[in-house]
Amino acid sequence: MPVKVKNVSFSYLVKTPNEVKALDDVSFEIKDNSITTIIGHTGSGKSTIIQLFNALMVPSSGEIEVDDFVITSNPKKNKRIKELRRHIASIFQFPEYQLFEETVEKDVAFGLKNYGMKEPEAIEKAHKALKLVGLDETFYKRSPFELSGGEKRRVAIAGILVLNPDILIMDEPTAGLDPAGTKIVLDLIQSLHNQGKTIILVTHDMNVVLNYATDVIALKNGKVSFDGKPSNLFELSSEDLALEVPPLYAFSKMLYDKGIKVDIENIRTLDDLLNQLKGMKHE
Repeated sequence: MPVKVKNVSFSYLVKTPNEVKALDDVSFEIKDNSITTIIGHTGSGKSTIIQLFNALMVPSSGEIEVDDFVITSNPKKNKRIKELRRHIASIFQFPEYQLFEETVEKDVAFGLKNYGMKEPEAIEKAHKALKLVGLDETFYKRSPFELSGGEKRRVAIAGILVLNPDILIMDEPTAGLDPAGTKIVLDLIQSLHNQGKTIILVTHDMNVVLNYATDVIALKNGKVSFDGKPSNLFELSSEDLALEVPPLYAFSKMLYDKGIKVDIENIRTLDDLLNQLKGMKHE
């Protein structure tokens, strides 16, 4: 089932002179098995909304439906929170800062042990999660603090995947990574999506939006300013949303405007564009 946000508002410092409305009557739906990117400038409300999805905070008004879980402004009505957080799990910026165990395998197994699983079974599942993120048995007994930045990021992601959530929220998952680490993490996101996971991805990188997103929600001043497909977003962004248009999209649009009728909606990578141009050449 989709995630449904219904007329949600949220304010910080309520009933004080410094009260700030971060979200203002926001409504949208995140489709099953989508990679939905949430974008917007600093202060737009994107970090606030993802903390509401698994009840780290609750709305000031409105409600959020996550399958059969409902999150409202009344904490007493928000039942089964622990179960909810296994169903929709969050990986916040720089999750490697939360690594603390003496070995990689123990760090990944920690969440399962916290839910009551015995250590041998938790370690076995941790090994499977580590393999999902491309870390083999040579990493299991190593200290997480000896790893590279990209490897630490993957260990942190494995620590969430071991819980087997159906929906995964990732806040700027490539922040601070070099190009190689960035590609590994983004390929992992694509692989998880291919396995049926719903991915909610907060990012400022419009190339990530173009290359990976199936849907985009843009927030501006606490309101939804766009809800649709990436190709439609970039048609508007230069004027309405003040977002940087990816060079690949800009070049493809230039070709289209000059009469080379490429299918812009289906161009995500340079290979997509080249294959379309080759197809035209052979026609």
